[in-house]
Amino acid sequence: MKCKKIIPLILICCLMSGCWDKVEIDRKSFISTIAIDEGKDIDKEKELKEIKPGETFEEENFKKITITYGFPDISELGPEKGGTGKEKFIKTDAYSMQDAFTQMASKTSRSIHFGHVKLLILSEKLMEYPETLKEIFDYLERKPCLNKMMEVVVAKGRAEDYVKYQPVMEKNIESYITGLMENSTRNSSILPMSLNELLILLYQNGNAIIPSIYFDKLKDEIDLSGVAVIKDYKLEGYLEEKETSALEILRGKIQGGKQTIIKNGHPVDYEISGTDRRIELVDDDIDKLKVRIDIKLEGVLRGYILEGEVFSKNDISEFQNNFNDSIEKQCEKVVRITQDKFSVDPIGIREYLERFHPSVYKKVKDNWDEAYKNADIDVNVQTRIRRIGVTK
Repeated sequence: MKCKKIIPLILICCLMSGCWDKVEIDRKSFISTIAIDEGKDIDKEKELKEIKPGETFEEENFKKITITYGFPDISELGPEKGGTGKEKFIKTDAYSMQDAFTQMASKTSRSIHFGHVKLLILSEKLMEYPETLKEIFDYLERKPCLNKMMEVVVAKGRAEDYVKYQPVMEKNIESYITGLMENSTRNSSILPMSLNELLILLYQNGNAIIPSIYFDKLKDEIDLSGVAVIKDYKLEGYLEEKETSALEILRGKIQGGKQTIIKNGHPVDYEISGTDRRIELVDDDIDKLKVRIDIKLEGVLRGYILEGEVFSKNDISEFQNNFNDSIEKQCEKVVRITQDKFSVDPIGIREYLERFHPSVYKKVKDNWDEAYKNADIDVNVQTRIRRIGVTK
């Protein structure tokens, strides 16, 4: 009897429901890229704090941010035209993200859709204003229709210039950058970062690392490598390509890439195929924590020299020891940079203590930046050459 009553209800729901907000696809603008620059009035943050809630707000005098929205020309899409369209863009000056959206909506005759945003570009100049940055990320988190899995990058120079850039192999910047991110398994200097991952990092302590991009106007090329180091919602500096690769090893998240040593005057390439990282607290003295990071890498020997034979166990062991020493030095250098220059922990030691040594973490959490800076961090690397390729 119950089934007889439920089945008609299900049929009624199927027949009576429909698309209540129907908008034809050619009347929609699918935003794919959002580029945010500092506005001409961003230095007026202090003046905003002086305005009382009950006073009149003259919004035209506070253009804090400049936002460029990029979207594909859907007239170029179709079965015979390809899956991507040439980028178009709308630029707005506003005092907030919502104000920018309102202004953008007044400049287009189409319905705006944010569910397909793939790329968020933040200018390095914008990253110097933590209060404005907090407002931006708060808006991005609260907007439910926004794709939280979009990739985030920090641009050296004006972010709007990147939206207008026409890559050689793609029709828009969004396809180009996201494609490079997807290829991070082959290039360890590229560190993908989604908006959702970034929000989680910032909520923990206001610190994060974001991949950086650089527009070389002379070569007319965009270079995606290195990371921007964020501390307390403010840009502190950058880690370069080689340092980013070592950081990924320290974090235990490296998915590919290569390491190189010089042997008898010839470069030897080692392609990483797997990694395992373990952190251990050796001494819990809160004045000088002692931590050991054990890293195990597996990979393939990709190149040496035609006459150089690498067959014996001793030969392979010697190569492994050489790579151990080289990678350890790179990792220890990055550790010192993050301690002495930035006082930011991008490795994950704080998370390790919070999870496995909560009693120790409670003692240092209120002064973690200082505790990390003074910590004694020892890195131990063990590489394994599983294959040496095909030789005669």
